[in-house]
Amino acid sequence: MLETLIPFATVVLIAHMAGISTGVTVAASVAFFWLRVGHAVGMISGLARFPIRPIIFTASWLCTVVIAFVLLTH
Repeated sequence: MLETLIPFATVVLIAHMAGISTGVTVAASVAFFWLRVGHAVGMISGLARFPIRPIIFTASWLCTVVIAFVLLTH
């Protein structure tokens, strides 16, 4: 979680301080949350094996990139 939480929290806090909230940022934040919940459930249950685990990790990382892109282009 540390590999994704710190960058995600950083871009979300910057977006909040800049007053930027779009449908894209909200959707990316919600997707990030549910992807991380799915990752945790998969790890606890033992179901998050290759290729599911890296797909969930990459998707949650892309949520952070999407929010950062919105910040840079807004």
